[in-house]
Amino acid sequence: MKKKILVIDDESLMVDMLKRALDSSDVEVAGVTDPEEALRYASQNDIDLVITDIMMPKILGTKLFFELKKMDPFVQVIIITGYPTLQNIVEMLESGASDFILKPFDIINLRSIVNETFSRINRWRALRNQWLAHKKNIK
Repeated sequence: MKKKILVIDDESLMVDMLKRALDSSDVEVAGVTDPEEALRYASQNDIDLVITDIMMPKILGTKLFFELKKMDPFVQVIIITGYPTLQNIVEMLESGASDFILKPFDIINLRSIVNETFSRINRWRALRNQWLAHKKNIK
């Protein structure tokens, strides 16, 4: 099963660069430049990981983050920003953001963080499956 990433940034060059950098045989990457379109996409598709900017028109990445988490509390979200504030970082990490990456960033570092996030997702799925099997055996 392919892992699915949604990239959200109001700069189309950034979206295109991230799509090219992260797309692979086992990862499918979709990208949008409009946060409202991102919410529509997320409501209609299963997504494992979202990579989003904070400073965007229409909807700030912080609000987008909370909307995405309402839709799927288990979706992992990596925040990228060129305008970090301590308040944003703390609030979003406490609310379940997977990681924060400051612009400009190194693509190799981003790939490493994405791989760590997918490893965590795989561990959680394995634990969930063990729990479900255990629960079935108890009945």
